[in-house]
Amino acid sequence: MSPLATRLTAAALAAALGGTLLSPTPATAAGSALSASSAAPAVAPAAAASSDFGYVITFPKHVHRGGSLVYSVKVRNRKARGQHYVALVGDFSKRFRKIRVISKPRSVKCSVKGRSLSCWITSLDRGDSTTVRIRAWAGSRRGTATATFGVIVTSDADADIRKLRKEIGRKIKASTRIR
Repeated sequence: MSPLATRLTAAALAAALGGTLLSPTPATAAGSALSASSAAPAVAPAAAASSDFGYVITFPKHVHRGGSLVYSVKVRNRKARGQHYVALVGDFSKRFRKIRVISKPRSVKCSVKGRSLSCWITSLDRGDSTTVRIRAWAGSRRGTATATFGVIVTSDADADIRKLRKEIGRKIKASTRIR
């Protein structure tokens, strides 16, 4: 099966199962050929407590040693009525030197401690979406760097993100090769 057909099949399967599609963006030049292993689709199950919310994580598939890469996490309220709050957490492996939130709306509060990320997304009404962009710097060794993201939805504005972090049952792993 061709790489395009494989990706379309994986996307259709993920959509049918209500899953989340991880969209890798190319880190190499536009003219370079992709190998069979790098053309494999990156699909993971949904990390939401409710199917009313959608999550898409975009990240580069490859990065050079010591280079930086950008993760883009988009959270969308598809059909849940009322105001909802979302806790977005991320844990980055030891292959990363540091991380930093580089872009977010004013309604999102984020904190970074070491290689851990916590974001509190407020005011996510029906049909709304928000995107948080995180820059991570790769270490000096070759290998695979993994970032694990988890999301949980609540309607309680005063919820504690540290307690919600423990309740996240399903997480999405985004792996990048360090060359």
